[in-house]
Amino acid sequence: GMGSRCLQQWGVKALLIASLAGVCGGHEKSYSMDRAEMLQMREKVREMFYHGYDNYLKYAFPHDELKPLSGTHTDSLAELGNAKSREGSKYNGVAMTLIDSLDTLAVIGNKTEFARAILWISDNVSFDLDVRVNLFEANIRLLGGLLAAHHLASDPIQNLMPEYDDQMLRLAHDLGNRLLAAFDERYTRLFPFAWVNLKNGVEKGEVSDTCTAGIGTLILEFGLLSYYTKDAVYYHVAKQALERLFKLKSSKNLFGNTLDGRTGVWTNANAGIGAGIDSFYEYLFKAHIMFGEKRFLGMFKQTYDAVLAHLRTGPWYVEADMNSARHTHIQFNSLQAFWPGLQVIFGDLEDAITTQDAFFGVWKKYGALPERYLLKSEILHSTERYYPLRPEIVESTYYLYRATKDPKYLHMGKTMYESLFNISRVARGYASIKDVKSGTLEDRMTSFFLAELCKYLYLLFDEDNFIHKQSNTIFTTEGHIFPIPSDIQDEFMGIFYSEYENEANDEINDSIEVNEKDFTCPVPPRIPSPFDEILARLEIKGKQKKDESNDSEDTDTSGDTGQCVKQVSHGKLNIEVGAGSFFLDHKSGETVHIRNLGTKIVELVNNIPGKETVALALDGVRGVMSYSVRSLIEGIEADSFSASIALFAHEPLAQSLEKDTVNMAKSIPPKDQEGAVQVFLQGEVKKVEPPLACAPIKNAAQIQGNIAYIDRGQCTFVEKILHAQAAGAIGVIIGNVAASKTDSKAHFMMGNDGSERAVEIPSLMISKNSAEIIINLMKESSGKNEIQLLRTQHSLPTFSSSTAKTTEENSRAAVSRDVSIGPGEIIAGSLKSRDGKIEGFQYHTLGDWDVHVQESNNVYLLSVQAV
Repeated sequence: GMGSRCLQQWGVKALLIASLAGVCGGHEKSYSMDRAEMLQMREKVREMFYHGYDNYLKYAFPHDELKPLSGTHTDSLAELGNAKSREGSKYNGVAMTLIDSLDTLAVIGNKTEFARAILWISDNVSFDLDVRVNLFEANIRLLGGLLAAHHLASDPIQNLMPEYDDQMLRLAHDLGNRLLAAFDERYTRLFPFAWVNLKNGVEKGEVSDTCTAGIGTLILEFGLLSYYTKDAVYYHVAKQALERLFKLKSSKNLFGNTLDGRTGVWTNANAGIGAGIDSFYEYLFKAHIMFGEKRFLGMFKQTYDAVLAHLRTGPWYVEADMNSARHTHIQFNSLQAFWPGLQVIFGDLEDAITTQDAFFGVWKKYGALPERYLLKSEILHSTERYYPLRPEIVESTYYLYRATKDPKYLHMGKTMYESLFNISRVARGYASIKDVKSGTLEDRMTSFFLAELCKYLYLLFDEDNFIHKQSNTIFTTEGHIFPIPSDIQDEFMGIFYSEYENEANDEINDSIEVNEKDFTCPVPPRIPSPFDEILARLEIKGKQKKDESNDSEDTDTSGDTGQCVKQVSHGKLNIEVGAGSFFLDHKSGETVHIRNLGTKIVELVNNIPGKETVALALDGVRGVMSYSVRSLIEGIEADSFSASIALFAHEPLAQSLEKDTVNMAKSIPPKDQEGAVQVFLQGEVKKVEPPLACAPIKNAAQIQGNIAYIDRGQCTFVEKILHAQAAGAIGVIIGNVAASKTDSKAHFMMGNDGSERAVEIPSLMISKNSAEIIINLMKESSGKNEIQLLRTQHSLPTFSSSTAKTTEENSRAAVSRDVSIGPGEIIAGSLKSRDGKIEGFQYHTLGDWDVHVQESNNVYLLSVQAV
């Protein structure tokens, strides 16, 4: 309209003067509001909040939401996202409205109630509940609410709750772990499930579809949780999902509304800025603000420009096909009302002003915002005529007032307050509007009415609020107040290896500068945190299906998936660094994988095409172990094959060998191997049916009492081993038959899937070559096909850092090379441990280079030298 042209004429610099002076005729004439009236409005909003809050406490608490017409409650967490409430569900609420409104209590300055609510929640709320929830809703309302409360309660300057003791963070951490289960099948899915059961993880037969906002609105909450817990896994999965989603944009840089979370195929290609996608845009930009990551800004700019180019018509935004950009729905959708607020923080004030005027015009027409409004005919949508007390238009009004200080926005806020007071207010709270035209009400007071609408409206009129004195604050999409700690940026900068390629974006600089010799990464927290551990803690059993056919386990093992991963390349050597892991990939084809640093058993696997793998379990208590399989099949000279152990089996096996509880045959030192060799299992080997053992064993009668041979592939190692165990096997050998030609002699430590605690029998993996030899021997032999499983304890003194030796002497000892060290061995005297945890070692690779790992101040340093 005229306002927009007028502003272009004046130029953006004159924008504030123009809007304050009411120069542009296209805008409503501005008129002031004095301080006394602002304070009066603020107190009216405070009363509005309490009218909702007190009635919630009286009629609905501790259930999820208030039904203000009937004065009853609804346990709506189980219904959000249009879930059908389940028959016979015992779920009866987690006080969702209270959790959602905690930070509003802080904003309006009620310290006593804020503290009382936190203590009540801490004592009474548990998320160990059999309830299926929507990941997006549980994240923004509950996780966001708890994290905001933790931020405010622990802020020493505000001193809202001196006796606070991280109660909300502990609850948030527990909830975060439960929501993390939505990423359960990450080996076979691109994106998290939209639904997750808080007790049991993803339910059987769960729907695969998810909306764009559902994937794109996790990173602020998950990122802040990572910051507070020093556990990067939450941030990593949210960031990975966001980056994967970004790759699915169309050639027009537009995104559809829903997709299949497994394949990433769009199931609704409608592009817009409203329902189903809204907060995806918001979080792209806010992730840039919060984590200082330029990549997010580049991603946001591309999508923002595409929205302006293809979806904007005048001050309005329409929906279009993501591929052709042909307009599909020419209508206003009330969730679009957040857009002017986003434009304000992005700095596009001119557009924000005209769009807000258009949106507010609809509010004035009906006294509320209908869910949909048809732009061509300027009439209501036939069915979507409701207004569930959505806060987005109030949020944009607030942002525009903060940016322009134009009193026009104070009057907008006043108008909206009056509409709600006149239409929505009932004796027991505020009710949603069923039909904005007839003014009929619905028996529901949404939690975001208190969490957001009242908060933004209060802040609009409260110039002196403490929030306005803090520059390092950001609001989430649920209006929750998050900090932007100065070190949150460094915490995540460059730590993660990103799957996102530089897509036509000059500003995104991907280079990471690292000193030639030292690559560092934080040690994982005391409770290692990859999913398998978390799923195990929640006792979510064996749901993951690892896609083993692509050798994903070699590099992407469960011990380090994505916690802090970065890649560094130095000429011949490419190094990938993860929390607790290093993966070295030499141009010659040699790889060294070290993982589980910071724990009691560190594993090291060294491969060179054509040579036997070296797989070592570095045990901080016992030294260095390696494992092998020896064939005793008749008529053939004993043949020994190197093997690797399932990592979860090493410790239990070591303990039972020490206590002599394993059925041990006579020890026979194998050829060309020194050190103490123990035969921990001897028995006949039998092939299982089906060969992959991903289903119950059919030939259990033959397997009973024998060692089961199983092919690698299709399901997790733990599943295979548990099937063999159920059939009565005394041990398992897994053949790495899926390996490529170059890897025919390779094997590696086997990962777990969260259900390995049920495993009671030992298991080893052998290479494709070794497996073929053993299978052929079995075919040719007429007698007993007996084999032995062996453990070698290498004669290597380990010394504990807590002994009298000084650290200096230790590091000298570690560096002095013993000339007699052969390839594939830990250099004598270098293995150091404290409290059983490995602190450093030096390894001489098969390809003749020295790898030196040393712990320093909770960070592992790696240096590599060509000998």
